[in-house]
Amino acid sequence: MNAGIFIDSYLPLVDGVVTVVEAYAKRLSEKCNVTIFAPHIRNVDRSYDDRFPYKVERSFALMKKGDDYPQGYPMLDPAYLRKIRNAHLDIIHVHSAYTLGLCAKHFAKKLSIPMVGTIHSHFRPDVRQHVGRAMTEPVVRLMMSIYNSCEECWTVNEVVGDMFRRDYGLKAPTRVMPFSTDHHPVEDREKSRREVNEALGLKGDDFVLCHVGRQDLQKNEEFILRSLCEFKTLGRSFKMLFVGDGSRHEFLRALTSKVGLSDDVIFTGSVNDPEKMMKIYARTDLLLFPSEADTFGLVKIEAACQSTPTLLLEGTMASDGMTDNVNSFMSKPDEKSFAARIMQLQDDRELLARVGEGARRDLFRTWDSLVDDVYDRYGELIDNYRRKHAK
Repeated sequence: MNAGIFIDSYLPLVDGVVTVVEAYAKRLSEKCNVTIFAPHIRNVDRSYDDRFPYKVERSFALMKKGDDYPQGYPMLDPAYLRKIRNAHLDIIHVHSAYTLGLCAKHFAKKLSIPMVGTIHSHFRPDVRQHVGRAMTEPVVRLMMSIYNSCEECWTVNEVVGDMFRRDYGLKAPTRVMPFSTDHHPVEDREKSRREVNEALGLKGDDFVLCHVGRQDLQKNEEFILRSLCEFKTLGRSFKMLFVGDGSRHEFLRALTSKVGLSDDVIFTGSVNDPEKMMKIYARTDLLLFPSEADTFGLVKIEAACQSTPTLLLEGTMASDGMTDNVNSFMSKPDEKSFAARIMQLQDDRELLARVGEGARRDLFRTWDSLVDDVYDRYGELIDNYRRKHAK
């Protein structure tokens, strides 16, 4: 089997989608031939891509000022298009519905092969931020033409599938394919915590909160800062770690200073070393993930691996399937309620620890068994497609 995975960004850039694709590709390459088709990234050459156990082909791309990722233009790159044709693909898996997704749609039709799509995010807010309100719906319709060209679309839960059918006009069949993590529990938790304390200037008794993700304001980072202002007015001390980078990084730094939280907030920048990231999760007392845009939130599984619980907003897609006070914590979607919940958990360390263990028990799983399901489903989709289109 020859599988082509199309994505609009790839390593060394890191986000939730890239993390999922890397996990897929690494394990699928043990079962079949895998090629990742992605945009070129400046300063990344062939020697970087040759280290992977699968092929990575990169298209012509441009990086616009203010963007976090380069914009690929595969249809303007004849050499790249030849590489797609020469890969002799049996199936295409698209993980992002931008230019590489349009390219995937073109070749699935041209080569008469099935295409499956994974829906990672509630992308209308992101589109609006990049193209403006007037162009949002035309761009969303174009993106949905990619997903509606798929034999089926994969979502992390039924709620996401229902939402895309209701709000985006998804017509392709859906299947639930959950996410997992490559992380593993640290061997010596106390040693790991001491190392993070030393690296970030933390005290052993600091109450540490953390947010992990691309800083583009889509994950409610401003809400976090406003909530922490409320928390601080209650006379509470804490340290907040913002792990990641992004186009609004400097804005968040300036806002932190403006609202008087400079002594309480640490911006670590991107942490691409998995071992370092696992140690940061181990040092974190509570992960804050109030995103209303994410369909899932891989970070809550990564944190659960270290028995670190997550505080989410009630009614969000990321909170679907989670149970308050069992394997996560929930808050009403306002700053005062969020701050009050943090205060309660700071005071009840026994509850914090018990739910952290519940998160590890209920959420933590590895990719191995899940990718077995992916490979098996690829085979079924290929067989079904060939029967349906047999002449």
